[in-house]
Amino acid sequence: MLEKSPHKERIKIAVYLLSKFIHNIENISRNDAVEMLRKEYERHGLKPIMGKSIPPDIFDKELATVYVIGKYGLSLDKDYPEVFKKLFYIEEALEEALSSFIAGEYEKGRQILKSVSPSNVVDSNTIARMLRIPLVKYVLGFAQEEEVARIFKTLYEALKDEEKTVRNYIRFFIALRIAEGIRRGEVRNKAFKEAFKRAMAIRLGFPKSTPSDKYIAIIAENVYGVPREKLAEILNLESGQEDSPASPS
Repeated sequence: MLEKSPHKERIKIAVYLLSKFIHNIENISRNDAVEMLRKEYERHGLKPIMGKSIPPDIFDKELATVYVIGKYGLSLDKDYPEVFKKLFYIEEALEEALSSFIAGEYEKGRQILKSVSPSNVVDSNTIARMLRIPLVKYVLGFAQEEEVARIFKTLYEALKDEEKTVRNYIRFFIALRIAEGIRRGEVRNKAFKEAFKRAMAIRLGFPKSTPSDKYIAIIAENVYGVPREKLAEILNLESGQEDSPASPS
């Protein structure tokens, strides 16, 4: 029997928090919202959607999950714009930047990213935060793989000086998809895993950006709670290099 999906737990937590935000928005700041999210995840034994590294601002980044559910799942941005303006101003700006890049307005997109970045530059952390939004939309069922692939290709062209960041996020995306496939029983052996991995990289347009099995295992354990014993049956964990510590979170 398939265990409860961690994404269903994320959705339940997000809906609970959004209700809290709406009914007490005057007294809640973004920092408060991040802390509330952290406490709920810890209470439910849930980890953020993340790669290998655990940055200190991981729950601030995970707030993008609540944003996506609130906007694309419940359309609350239309009924409670003040909540989104106060708590999700970073995610709103990042989506505006993403829309600009997709429209071919590269300089406008860069300027928006600079306004969001604490260092006022287009850095890898800010780009990763922008890419997190379509990734979360995909894993929660609000976007198709083709949409995500189009975004990756666009940003790879638009942000030539940050090609490595985009490629790292593509590896993250593929690893997350395979990890979920293992949890769901869709990916059952090493041969199918390898074919699935390469086919997805080709579909996305980046055939050389495949994640290592060790990286997939980290995500499968941390995000999906897949037992190590099951992973050893499907992934090659004894050999091969891990992905760079710069892999996104």
